[in-house]
Amino acid sequence: MPFEMPETISPFAIDEALAGAAYEPEDVALLDTAFAHACNEASQRLPLGDGIRSLLAFAVLEGAKSGLRDPEHLTSFALRALPSFRAQESRR
Repeated sequence: MPFEMPETISPFAIDEALAGAAYEPEDVALLDTAFAHACNEASQRLPLGDGIRSLLAFAVLEGAKSGLRDPEHLTSFALRALPSFRAQESRR
């Protein structure tokens, strides 16, 4: 599943999230992998609509922007954007 920004995001949000961002092919592959894994895990618990996909996409970008480069850590970071996954993390 290639990394795609869902259509439900406003152009202003996209501009802010990607302002000054340049991604090398390795970065795009990392984003794509983390996004696909996050969507796959999330879909096992809840319906995966555009809103959830948007939230996960922005969380993947935020995690990468903060320096996360391990696909597993980036996926986990993105999933914590969803309340049901945050609740699971706090119980560990």
